[in-house]
Amino acid sequence: MIKIIQQNIFRFFSLFLIVCLLPIAVNNYSPEKEGYNLLAAEEKKKKRKRAKLPSKKAQKIMQQVQPLLEAESWDEAEMLISQIGMGEKFSGTDRGVMYFYLGYIYFSTEEYDQAMDSYIALINEEEADYRQQNQARYSLAQLSYINEDYRAAEKYLLAWIENEEMPSSQAYSLLATTYYQLQEFKNAKNNIEIAISMAEEKEVPILDENGEETGEVKPGIGRENDYLLKMAIFNELKENLDVLPIYEILVQHYPKKQYWVQLSGLYGSRDRQMDQMSALEAAYEDELLDKQREFVALSQLLFLHQNPHKAALVMSDGFSQGIIKEEEKTLKALAQYWHASKELKKAKPYYKKAANVSEKGEIFIFLGQVHFGLDEFKDAEEAIRSGIKKGQLKDEAGAYMLLGQVQFERQKWDEAITTFRKTIDVAESQYSDKKKKEKAKKKKLQDQARGPGGLSDLAPTLLHLLNLPKPKAMTGSTLIEPINLPKKPNLIPQPA
Repeated sequence: MIKIIQQNIFRFFSLFLIVCLLPIAVNNYSPEKEGYNLLAAEEKKKKRKRAKLPSKKAQKIMQQVQPLLEAESWDEAEMLISQIGMGEKFSGTDRGVMYFYLGYIYFSTEEYDQAMDSYIALINEEEADYRQQNQARYSLAQLSYINEDYRAAEKYLLAWIENEEMPSSQAYSLLATTYYQLQEFKNAKNNIEIAISMAEEKEVPILDENGEETGEVKPGIGRENDYLLKMAIFNELKENLDVLPIYEILVQHYPKKQYWVQLSGLYGSRDRQMDQMSALEAAYEDELLDKQREFVALSQLLFLHQNPHKAALVMSDGFSQGIIKEEEKTLKALAQYWHASKELKKAKPYYKKAANVSEKGEIFIFLGQVHFGLDEFKDAEEAIRSGIKKGQLKDEAGAYMLLGQVQFERQKWDEAITTFRKTIDVAESQYSDKKKKEKAKKKKLQDQARGPGGLSDLAPTLLHLLNLPKPKAMTGSTLIEPINLPKKPNLIPQPA
């Protein structure tokens, strides 16, 4: 299971790489956690710098650039915003704005080196707005991550957190991911737990069917990849983690097949069979199951919990989709589910197919039972005879008894009497064979007990422990090894 989790981790790492260069969302996070301190946040608020506004001339250019960015007219937007760097009348604040927009453009066009140059220039511009500078740090962290320069990503993220009034949970997620790549798993663990706590403690508005806020709130939820990363980190640290609650969260908020299947397996390992069945059934209802073993497992659980009809429907669906192969065990299972559902006509064709490919005669006997139940006595007799002929029956006497009943229904009196007499002979033989096997098993156990190191040595050992003499007629020897203890020294002074 852990291998599956690790595979999923890297699929979701890419989500961290989506850059938001607009103001980063702030979370209302109050409890003190490792890596985040409320007092430190308040101190940041006190030391907050005043925002620096660009000149009117620069603002006019920015207004023209904005629709070009929305239309993804990157070349035109670049040419227009670059005018700020060509005039002497523009301030350092104006140039900071230019670097900010250029970084955005280059990032969007995947020109990452140029994007990094723009953001570094923005940070180094003394007159630039501090908010844009800090957003540049966050973008540099993401770009460094893309370039697999994880140490640089760590540096920029820590700087962003230091300068951000209220750091977002997303930043801690990215920091945890960075530490994971650096194999600094303890740091990764601390930061992913902060990220999840921040997300879960945030209150989220409840929306109605029209997407409008109802005025009520609910607890927040962490990002899907955060939970996956947490499991992977704990695995790397070889620390125990109860993953069951995590998978319960994942199936509720991020329902995917692998989560339902893994959750079902976890329930099964804890002997919670009803929950195990419910998890697989939910995945089936959402049309997420696509493997034979999943359909078979769900059908078996449904059958065990007294729902053979639903079990048969699931198996039939698997056959119709081509997911379940027609082989003896699957055909027999479906036949038995229909049989238990008293759908004898539906059970019959599957018993026939299974019986024809089986090396044993047992399934022919089941087929005979179905024919008998449908008053198809001739077909029943043929099926039972085929089963007896093929042999390897668990209850041969029972097969002959059924055959006699069928012959009786067909008014084949003489044959029925002969078959019933045969039933008695076979039953006596089965009983005799059973007794012989039980006797042989008993003898084997007795021989083992009487052998060296067996129960024959138990009585002498007990006598030894009780310090009692062993009778001469007793066989066996004590299992206790004798211990020769040294004599105590004489501590009384002796005469010279």
